[in-house]
Amino acid sequence: MKQLKITVIALFTLALGSNVNAQDANNPWAVGFGVNIVDFYNGSDFGNQMKDLLGNKDWNVLPSISRITAEKYLEKGFSLQFAGSLNKITSFTGLDDVDFLYYSLGANVKYDVNNLIGDTSKWFDPFVYLGGDFVSANSNSEGMLNFGLGFNTWFNENLGLTFQTGTKKGFSNQVRAHYQSSLGLVIKFGAKDAD
Repeated sequence: MKQLKITVIALFTLALGSNVNAQDANNPWAVGFGVNIVDFYNGSDFGNQMKDLLGNKDWNVLPSISRITAEKYLEKGFSLQFAGSLNKITSFTGLDDVDFLYYSLGANVKYDVNNLIGDTSKWFDPFVYLGGDFVSANSNSEGMLNFGLGFNTWFNENLGLTFQTGTKKGFSNQVRAHYQSSLGLVIKFGAKDAD
């Protein structure tokens, strides 16, 4: 754990000390790491799903770095995000005494909403995303559609806080539909040398 703290402090220091511009064609890369929450929901009623999301005891959190992302800016506000997450499920709607491993690997196409409505500010970047994941939960696995929204809040030109929330829905009902939300740090880099 001590080594993890030293690594996070070193990355934070590196991010604060370097001079990198916002993620765009001249600065196309970003990496992120943080925690994720998984909440399986029951049924297809939107009202019940929102009640589950906002007031449920079924949130599953692994208290460590459990989500890692890598992004590449494409063009016109679009970027491609690769994400991997891990979680331990101990609360599952309708079931008692559960304890199983959850993981997902996938890719999302993100769209920076500022390109549509104009820059909201220098420090706030809202986005929407759509993609696909391979999800494994309780020895079952399947490909799932993944969509949602989020935002980045920038502390400086290259270090920020990112929040992302969405839902995952499968096609073969091997894995129950669920929400996944994440919170973490994001670091942008890859600026072209002006020399």
